[in-house]
Amino acid sequence: MYRKTISFILHCRLEDVMAAGFSATLLVFFLTQRVFHTFNLNGHDFIFILLPAGILGLKCLFELLFAKDSGDAANVGTGQYLAAFFRPLARLFRDWFPFLLLSACYYALYTNLMLRVNPRLADAALSRMDAALLGDQPSLLLERWINPWVTDFFSLIYFSYVFSLPAVALCLYVARERAVFRRVMMGYLTLMLLGITSYLFVPATGPEKFFADHYTRDLNGHALSRGVDYIINTGRVAYDCFPSLHVGIPLLLSFYLYRYYRRLFVPALIYVVLMCGATLYLRYHYLVDVLASFLYAPAAYWLNDFLLSRWPGERITSFAPANTK
Repeated sequence: MYRKTISFILHCRLEDVMAAGFSATLLVFFLTQRVFHTFNLNGHDFIFILLPAGILGLKCLFELLFAKDSGDAANVGTGQYLAAFFRPLARLFRDWFPFLLLSACYYALYTNLMLRVNPRLADAALSRMDAALLGDQPSLLLERWINPWVTDFFSLIYFSYVFSLPAVALCLYVARERAVFRRVMMGYLTLMLLGITSYLFVPATGPEKFFADHYTRDLNGHALSRGVDYIINTGRVAYDCFPSLHVGIPLLLSFYLYRYYRRLFVPALIYVVLMCGATLYLRYHYLVDVLASFLYAPAAYWLNDFLLSRWPGERITSFAPANTK
């Protein structure tokens, strides 16, 4: 039984194994450590910690229900007809499964799990690093440049992060660039796992809250940026500063665009630069958070290639650039 289980795992997609394994580890930790006895359980924690297990169960169910039948195609029964009808849906669910699962894991940190794991905030240490690099805090140095239109612009840049990776992934999926899609999503998965692990060890609230009493000017954007700020703060994980994945994920994506669609690399790089400015101007991140992203993203890119080239399970069929024009 043990050998069969190991053999089954090794023949699964690597992204499925990583996403399911991380969520299972998080759930086991939650149930077995002291964090369980001192945890203020609420709706967010219950839904987002247990949701990955439900998604994994549904994934297995879909694969069983919609498996190809080797029988005579002329004698199609009701079950076979339904399976053929829903098979595209099953494939869609399978391909996007790691993205859904890891999103659920990420929001397990939404309320108070992170500080239950590590209650020591790192804001003081991160701010000292910024002061050593620049002589002061970047958000304080940028106060002289505050303007409502600049605030609106950077708010839109920061908010566009929500759509950037899903939009690129969707375009790749619709264009049937499945190998590129899987590689990009696998890179995202790897970087997110590195980021979540870092948040558990280095929780921080960010300069907006840590230096709230030091600012002499409010950002004061128009209604547009105030609406964006409300949406961001409503769904934001409170201690996800180091590294800045708002910078790290677009940077990682630019690596893949350079590899597969080189003509889009320069616009992607400009977007990364603007995102760096937005995270600092809007007071969400320290400078060291941004600099750390330039280490985490290449590490995830390299680790992704390393793992995919050695994993014995279902492989990506092509590693060559799809379009470097």
